[in-house]
Amino acid sequence: MTTAKRLAYAVTLLGVLVAIIAAATFQPRPSDRHSMPSSSHDHAAGHGLRTRTDQRYTALADELDERIRAGRLGTGGQILDPTDLAGLTHRTPTAIRHALQQLALTGTVEHLERQWCIPDDHDTIRAARRAHHLLDAMIAAGGYPSAGSLPPADQLAETLLTPPDAIALALHTLTTTQARQLSRPVAPEGRSSAPSRTGSRAVPLGAATAWDPHALRHLRDRAREQWHLSHCPSHHTITHTEKLQHNILHRLSLAADRLAATSSARCTAVRATVDRAAAARETSVISLGERHWRSAVLAGILAELADALSPTSVRP
Repeated sequence: MTTAKRLAYAVTLLGVLVAIIAAATFQPRPSDRHSMPSSSHDHAAGHGLRTRTDQRYTALADELDERIRAGRLGTGGQILDPTDLAGLTHRTPTAIRHALQQLALTGTVEHLERQWCIPDDHDTIRAARRAHHLLDAMIAAGGYPSAGSLPPADQLAETLLTPPDAIALALHTLTTTQARQLSRPVAPEGRSSAPSRTGSRAVPLGAATAWDPHALRHLRDRAREQWHLSHCPSHHTITHTEKLQHNILHRLSLAADRLAATSSARCTAVRATVDRAAAARETSVISLGERHWRSAVLAGILAELADALSPTSVRP
């Protein structure tokens, strides 16, 4: 074999080896995945999906979140089909699934077995469940001395932003399932019942937001209107609101402690309002809409607390 033939043979062999190695290590680029057949995506989805958090799926999740909150994908209880959404957004069903998984983590959608749906946060059964849960927590915290001392049903319906029929169901469940005696727990003397700020970063407030009943009533009315109209804010907006309310509740709780030191006749009622607010802030919820409901209920209680404290509270 001549030298030229041996060189050509070696070059050919080297090219084959390079091709084999490239084929074994090739991974499709993100843009390539969109051009893959849908059957390939469906086969991969059958082996379990892992949540993708890269910018591409996050942007798609934000787009779906905006459509859901605007009501363009249906109302509460609507099933979200990835194939239908893929045609609507011009994305692949697999990309839609990953985006829905991200929305499920924030409570914007619910993952029920192998399908996703928009939570029906105004459903009667669901409303009764969370109203019962919150009332039970308020009684245990001392917000109400006992189940027998609860306000009238129509007043509870307004305070808890819950329809009268759901309130009636919640009260029936509450009175038939409470087997223990409910009494207000006595806090250790000298210990403040203000919510702990450990691990929580203070949120800057306006000049007198926590001490201005008019400002808190405005926040209450806006939150209630959004809830009744099913205009749910974004996950980030609700998170900011929750931190803000935590800060306000902490400040008003300290004002209530100073009021208690004066042995005011109004101290008992003010302290009960603080306990109801703390119970509302701590109550557990599931969906993004229920987080909005919780913050709207708390906004009303904070406005009530500010009204009760405004004649005597002095800003530190």
